[in-house]
Amino acid sequence: MKAGAKVTLLVRQASVETLKNAPLQITGALGEHVFQKGSIEVEDAAEPSTGARRADMLIVTTKVYDLRNALKPFASGGVCPPVLLLQNGMGSAEIATDVLGDGVPIYSSAMMIGMARTAPMAMHIAGQAGPIKCGALLGHSEGPLEAVLKCAELGFVLMEQDTKIRETVAFKLPFNSCMNPTGALTGLTYAELLKDDFSRQVLAGLGDETLAVFDQAFDYQPATCGQQYVEDILTAIVVPKAENHSSSMSQDLQAGRKTEIDFLNGYILAQANRLGLPAVRHQTTHALVSAREAS
Repeated sequence: MKAGAKVTLLVRQASVETLKNAPLQITGALGEHVFQKGSIEVEDAAEPSTGARRADMLIVTTKVYDLRNALKPFASGGVCPPVLLLQNGMGSAEIATDVLGDGVPIYSSAMMIGMARTAPMAMHIAGQAGPIKCGALLGHSEGPLEAVLKCAELGFVLMEQDTKIRETVAFKLPFNSCMNPTGALTGLTYAELLKDDFSRQVLAGLGDETLAVFDQAFDYQPATCGQQYVEDILTAIVVPKAENHSSSMSQDLQAGRKTEIDFLNGYILAQANRLGLPAVRHQTTHALVSAREAS
């Protein structure tokens, strides 16, 4: 919109009329922006129009557990544009390909941006530690992605192409599996988690288990141990840009929504079990968040 592109917002049918009749307001770290009523097309996601099916890019922002249902209308309609996935965790690109087939280009992303939806058409951005990294995790041609990112340069959300997106997604997973559930269970902000000695111990323990899994599963180790990960990586990312942010998982639990725990700590736990590695901290964290969901 800011870059002059036509944008169609696909939402659940119950929200269509509400979102059609209010301006979109964005506040916070990336500036104040208002898009007036009618400047965005709003459609029922279950019945995308011909125009939506012929878009330059379908950008999907649902949680991973909702991804399959979100893409089904495009699979059944026979026409689907290239897809850019904006989700935490691992496995979303494989789910998209399973639904849409190998012929639809799928692009993945890694985001270091903190935001909260404060009203149906209001979003507050607490901070962005760096551009949203986007790339072809499954090896598709990056031509369609390059065109969309060139348009995004004229907007206000930083995005850039990443030819090593697999490593970047892998780098992001330890961050999410440490900070998101710990913040959700304690109610602490990112900065508070890193300032408290007890929560730092929990973060370091989760980091130890994650690093061991990554070393064996992917031959990838961004830090030598969990303590170093907390001190040199987590602190370096959080303190300058996202001190006051509460994790999206915390927001989900407060709102009574399902979380992404299965695709974060659950993914690491599954890999640890496959490799015969201990992961008692991830197991406990996964169980506690799952219990909160159920309640």
